[in-house]
Amino acid sequence: MTLKNNGLKGRVAIIASHRSGKCIPSELAQILVAEGAIVYAVDTHQRIVDIVAKESEAEFGTPVNTKVLDFFDAEQVEGFIQEVKKREGRVDILATDLGLLEFMDHLKPFFEQERTEWRTQYRNIFEVTLLWTRAVVPVMMENNFGRIIHMVSDSGRIGVPRMSIYGAFKAAVSSFSRSLAQELARYKITCNCVSLGIQEIDELKRSSKEAITKLDKTLKLVPLRRYSEPEELALMIAYLASDLGSYITGQTISVSGGLVMT
Repeated sequence: MTLKNNGLKGRVAIIASHRSGKCIPSELAQILVAEGAIVYAVDTHQRIVDIVAKESEAEFGTPVNTKVLDFFDAEQVEGFIQEVKKREGRVDILATDLGLLEFMDHLKPFFEQERTEWRTQYRNIFEVTLLWTRAVVPVMMENNFGRIIHMVSDSGRIGVPRMSIYGAFKAAVSSFSRSLAQELARYKITCNCVSLGIQEIDELKRSSKEAITKLDKTLKLVPLRRYSEPEELALMIAYLASDLGSYITGQTISVSGGLVMT
């Protein structure tokens, strides 16, 4: 699947994530490379960026550019953005997939969570989103163009038991993006969120059978009765990053089989 006449050719895209294996960032990197974009895949682990590069090279003969960073180090993040700017002359697209809830077994009711767990989720979800956005916005403003897309979760839109803190910070990312969209519109920079529902990711397979059984039961809430595929979410992100999505900003779009309908 491709997006024709989309203006992605030659665009400079940064994908910042905490994912591994067959996942949204990997699929997104392949879609953008196929459309002629210059892609930089960034993660906190070398193994993960190696997977993205290997899959891209196997598919297209050329690996994406990769970088391993400490996402909590503002100087590293800002330095990387400036490095890409110096090399490419600009940064057109920032897509983030941050704050991965790796194992369903970690879910707890709010009253069982320690304050240290709140802080960890704040840093993993919201703080890193602010750091990446703050680093890239000045570069986009200089070029009077930009596309910012953050991955969020339907748990922050409808409320899900045992996901109160996780959902709250994902909702905060959506709220932040709406305000940012208004501030940056005059610079022709759009800012949107793509919200996922229930996705069968590689990390989920390492959860306990009990946790997976509970998750499977929630599929009854999804009208289409299946998990989302990484490519389906990646295509929506690519659409918003392209010229086809140039008149869409300040939105949170669910790609969740109808779990959230607005």
